[in-house]
Amino acid sequence: MVATRSEQTAATRALLRTTAERLYALHGIDAVSSRQISKAAGQRNNYAVGHHFGDRTGLISAILRNHNSKIEECRLRELDRLPARPSIRDWIRCLVRPEMEYLGNLGEPSHYARFCAHVDANPATTPLLYASVDESTALTDALQGFFAALPTLSDTILSARITMSQHMTVYTLAEFERSLDDPDITSGRRAGAWSHHCETLVDATVGLWLAPTTHH
Repeated sequence: MVATRSEQTAATRALLRTTAERLYALHGIDAVSSRQISKAAGQRNNYAVGHHFGDRTGLISAILRNHNSKIEECRLRELDRLPARPSIRDWIRCLVRPEMEYLGNLGEPSHYARFCAHVDANPATTPLLYASVDESTALTDALQGFFAALPTLSDTILSARITMSQHMTVYTLAEFERSLDDPDITSGRRAGAWSHHCETLVDATVGLWLAPTTHH
């Protein structure tokens, strides 16, 4: 059966996204050109990225949207599992577990967590990563519940801990993903490892947010 033009376009876009995600994850954002991505994806047109996504920003945004739409489904399920009176730990688990569950179920050695870390580390692309907060209803609901459950913190302390928790999550996921980058690890073992590591990260994040403050 011959694929339609729209199906061919969708397949090419998916291939470019996957290729770019892997190259960015392994080498960094600025170290990879659109031409290199097109070539690695087997495209004869060196300007395939520009044709399909406009520019690097469009490509990175497309990669993030592709994953976030699936993580959103995981987070909606996590919200449904919340108890009637969620604790801070419950809210933090609701923020952390969906992404780790998703990463654990990707099957083959994944690159998404490392990709996100490189996006976060690059000042030109950092805003793209956190724009997903505004695009996700489930994430917005989880954050609102979490902040409402927190003890009173000064604006300075609140801002600092938001930054610390964001960085801790992004780079912890990236380092853990790197540790599992082994073709001999089965999908089942990888998913189980992510599940186990989830509680470790939840513990650390709870500790960060409930730590005493010595100044304001």
